[in-house]
Amino acid sequence: MVHALQEIRDLLKPDGFLIDIRPNGEMVEFIRPHGSEELFIGHLQETDDYIEYRQAEAAVQEVVADGIFRIKKADEFIFQIHADSFAELKSFLDKSWSDSLITEEVIAEARRLDDAHDVGKVILREQVYIKLLLPVF
Repeated sequence: MVHALQEIRDLLKPDGFLIDIRPNGEMVEFIRPHGSEELFIGHLQETDDYIEYRQAEAAVQEVVADGIFRIKKADEFIFQIHADSFAELKSFLDKSWSDSLITEEVIAEARRLDDAHDVGKVILREQVYIKLLLPVF
């Protein structure tokens, strides 16, 4: 990853910049809105235990320490995917997020909530980093 960031710096114009947007590596949550409250369903697992996000952060920190880039601005935001049902969200994740893993416990909790409150909307929520990186020439 460090090599890729070095290559990107070489491709940028002197006034160019790189925007780093990625999950922060904390576990992603399944949430069931219910009236004015939210019911926690469980966490989304990944087959690689979110390792690529830690590796990406380490690479960014390395190129900053080496003086290849500097961080002009950094922040976090919440990214959410909304679905009309847990089944719909699971179907989307099965097709689109190849390393996602939904445990049987999470599926059972989603079914329990559907039985208790009728089938309802579901949110997948994750914290995301965003950084503006300026090349150092």
